[in-house]
Amino acid sequence: MSQPRTILITGAAKGIGRAVAESFAGDAGNRLVLLDLDLAELQRWVADHQAKASIETHGADISDLPGMRSLFNDLAKQHGYIDVLVNSAGICNENEPEDLDNWHKVIGVNLHGTFYVTSLCLPLLPKQGRIINIASILGRAGKVRNTAYCASKHAMVGMTKALALDLAPRQITVNAILPAWVDTPMLQHELAVQAGIAGISQEQILRNAKRKLPLRRFIESEEVAALVRYLASPEAGAITAQSLVVDGGVGLGM
Repeated sequence: MSQPRTILITGAAKGIGRAVAESFAGDAGNRLVLLDLDLAELQRWVADHQAKASIETHGADISDLPGMRSLFNDLAKQHGYIDVLVNSAGICNENEPEDLDNWHKVIGVNLHGTFYVTSLCLPLLPKQGRIINIASILGRAGKVRNTAYCASKHAMVGMTKALALDLAPRQITVNAILPAWVDTPMLQHELAVQAGIAGISQEQILRNAKRKLPLRRFIESEEVAALVRYLASPEAGAITAQSLVVDGGVGLGM
């Protein structure tokens, strides 16, 4: 009997991370290791979901390096290897340019936390392993009141490119996905904040946002998850150091 394919997903309780977990959960040959700060929500999803894969959950703050070291020590003893790492955890706190608190929070989670998890996972990744980073279209563009978020996602793209070259001799691929306007709780919260600032209803700001998209709709989390599954597949073994945009055409091919 072949060993299960072990897939570690951060930020798996909601949004894109949950969609990725759902995508892999239907295969009995997979073993999912799911991390999220909101362990209760993660466990609720697991309890309600009829999965074929085996699933384990861990409450985790990826920006807490000692905590991550302890967790990965346990994972190494329990499993011995991780075939696929999906870095989906992140926060999108807006910040004014002089807002140091949110700068450190966002960089601490999105950049440092992602690097901590990745670095600790490297000894467990076998030949032909996969690392897939969920970045953002704001890893290529700027946005008002988002210096921290944009900086973190630009840095994640750079980290992806450099790490892919470091790991190429081990046949481990490293890629980033850059979504825009994905219909997630994070996006709905962001639009609600923008509606309050603009003094208009959330319904109006939703309509305005969709009009900016050539496809005239938001991207579904499942569409991002489908790309994750492809990048994790044997067929994607020659794709590495790439930043793949899923934006409904809003970037006009940037």
